Amino acid sequence: MPEASDGSFHNKLLNLINSIISNRIDIPDGLSFAAIIGENPSAGARSPKLWNAAFSALGVGTKMVPMDVSRERLNSLLEVLSKTSNFIGGAIAVPHKVAAAKWLGDRVSLEAKGIGAVNCLYRDEFGRIVGTNTDGEASRFSLIEKIGCIKEKKILILGSGGVGRAVSAFMSSGGGHVIWASRNHPSTHEEHQLIGIKQVIA
Repeated sequence: MPEASDGSFHNKLLNLINSIISNRIDIPDGLSFAAIIGENPSAGARSPKLWNAAFSALGVGTKMVPMDVSRERLNSLLEVLSKTSNFIGGAIAVPHKVAAAKWLGDRVSLEAKGIGAVNCLYRDEFGRIVGTNTDGEASRFSLIEKIGCIKEKKILILGSGGVGRAVSAFMSSGGGHVIWASRNHPSTHEEHQLIGIKQVIA
């Protein structure tokens, strides 16, 4: 998809995006933008307010918008955004973190590849949309700050969705004895080894 060079192209691009998502967005022509992509972030996600305040304070000509999209239309949205030059990246929210990682394929960080889920999109040095995961790193940092060293500590993770996988992988890499409790996401022994799960409670 070429760069937005005139109003008619910009309007066509907006119409295309709005035909895929279930809410409606408006982005001024020529402005770069980021997005939080999930099932219904327009219902109350704080990211747009926080980031738009930061962009404004820093004098950055960028806008963050929420994009509500179904599982069935997620790949179509990511395809369009990846070819839209003024889309810079953003956040992946529930329930699309695992699906977005699958769509990205090899264009994910090593941590995200092991987790199998992404929560952050950005452009790499080649201009490609790539993904990473910050859920696990933040959780590990917070836990260590609260209780100190987690090596050999038993850590119970409730749920094995995108966030559960991320937290499990980072806790395991920090030396924690990770116990996984999940009913809704069947997993394999190979997956347990990849993420570092020591025990599973069904």
